[in-house]
Amino acid sequence: MFFLALLLGGCASVGPKALKDARFNYNLAVQISANEQMLLNLVRLRYRDNPVFLEITNISTQFSLSTGANAGADIKEVYPDTYSLGLGLSYAEKPTISFSPLHGEQFVKRLLSPIPLEHLILLLNSGWRVDRVLRLCVQRIQNFENAATASGPTPELKPEFEDFLKIAKLMQRLYAKKYIDFVYRTIDQKIYAGIQVHPAGEKAPEVKLWRQLLGLKPHSFYPFTPELVLESDFYITLQTRSLIGVLFYLSHGVIPPETDLKKGKITLTHYPDGRPFDWQELLGDLFVVRVSQTFPAEAAVAVRYRGHWFYISDYDLNTKSTFVLLGQLFVLEAGKEKGLVPLLTIPIGQ
Repeated sequence: MFFLALLLGGCASVGPKALKDARFNYNLAVQISANEQMLLNLVRLRYRDNPVFLEITNISTQFSLSTGANAGADIKEVYPDTYSLGLGLSYAEKPTISFSPLHGEQFVKRLLSPIPLEHLILLLNSGWRVDRVLRLCVQRIQNFENAATASGPTPELKPEFEDFLKIAKLMQRLYAKKYIDFVYRTIDQKIYAGIQVHPAGEKAPEVKLWRQLLGLKPHSFYPFTPELVLESDFYITLQTRSLIGVLFYLSHGVIPPETDLKKGKITLTHYPDGRPFDWQELLGDLFVVRVSQTFPAEAAVAVRYRGHWFYISDYDLNTKSTFVLLGQLFVLEAGKEKGLVPLLTIPIGQ
């Protein structure tokens, strides 16, 4: 009886331990799977292949535990008698995972529609670097383009981005020095998102330069508008990318194998005079996906596609930060689909 009580007492602790281990393992597996899916789709876009997103809609698992005990005795006429105790314990886990494709009219609209200004303001005020958010989400500010042609399949001609990049980095400095903020203001009974210039920044040379570059006159608040407003010193034209535009934009940070470039599987981009353009000039300090013929030992995330390994280096902190921001943006823009119907339900281990 003592051994049986000990066995049953040990079984009572299996449940909590199973819950703890299962939750951690599934959490880690979902994170790795989501990162690999996102990276895979970026590589697909670099090759002009269709991206596919599968949403995990349900994870359920059943734990079963069975115990058994038997005892026996052999009583002999001559000492000693012998006794026996048999203990049995079996443990089983049966997980079931359901997937659904992200598709449908609402998802496509969110994929193709410009990122709403309120979402842009949310990201700008959530602790991310201003220049990182602007480079990902905005393709035009006033007359300055941020590689607008990179919001689709790889263009043949180099995109314009240099002046926008200077403005984005200048705005990061202004925000870090608390000269400006991204806020909402009511003008003529209409709410606008825009830039508030603080009194501390009114006389700052950098604010003066920023106004000069954007063609603005001194005001305390500059509302954003998605429309190109000509000859305005008050409104700031700000056009955002779509979510698919952001994905295409970052896909140009994927460094393809030389063999695929030579075979014409990847579009080559050139300057107007015919010189080859290196996309690292645009994205080298923002987002880089490297390629290897063998599995990369120190990768934050890696996927195998078209016979090569594409990966993000675990030491590339800029790329890792941008990748996390992309994940948040994807959830914000595309993760609202309701009523998803499971495409595939997989019972594991049966």
